[in-house]
Amino acid sequence: MNKIFFLTIACFASFILLSFIVINKSNNIYFDNIIHVDISLFIAINEFQVKLPTELDQFMIVITLYGREIFLPFVLILIFIFGGKNGRKTVIITGISILMLIPIVSITKDYIERPRPFVPDLDPLMSTDTNYSFPSGHSTLIVAGSITTLILFKGNKYTKILPIVLVIDAGLVCFSRIYVGVHYPFDVLGGFFLGSGISLLIICLVSTIPKIRTTISNYKFKDS
Repeated sequence: MNKIFFLTIACFASFILLSFIVINKSNNIYFDNIIHVDISLFIAINEFQVKLPTELDQFMIVITLYGREIFLPFVLILIFIFGGKNGRKTVIITGISILMLIPIVSITKDYIERPRPFVPDLDPLMSTDTNYSFPSGHSTLIVAGSITTLILFKGNKYTKILPIVLVIDAGLVCFSRIYVGVHYPFDVLGGFFLGSGISLLIICLVSTIPKIRTTISNYKFKDS
């Protein structure tokens, strides 16, 4: 559990650092150079649309539209139904993480106010959302779901593959958000750090509660 705690701290620290880079209100030249890398990566990934078959464009649109909204809930339902007691516990904790993240993402977007991607002569596959860009909400929630499930769910021989499927789905959703032109790579990376940090924090808290109860029970027993 100490490893998870240190990973939690590392995720939050990385998210805070990335947030400072994206805001860059001090016009720091080093941060400017890093942002330039972010934009260059965005352009490079979006130029795949010209080089690759149009079928891949349609696949990425489907992934970005339904990978989080449909596929994630579907897999969680399967885990809840067929995963036994551990599966139900995993889904509940995953739901708590996601519910916590929804307002956090919204508040963070409004505070940082990073505009959605815009590159002249580069048309996105999808119309850009009207809200702000950092962090990617899709990436944040799908990563939180996949990380929580991967760590907590101990499935049987039929269901243990489901967390891996979610991780693959999370990777595709994160990449698709850049590919279709609605997020910069740093938006997705910020979502990864934020989603991982909150999910790991919830896991740490849930694992600590039984230890606290045991300590209190032992104390009461000795006191009596």
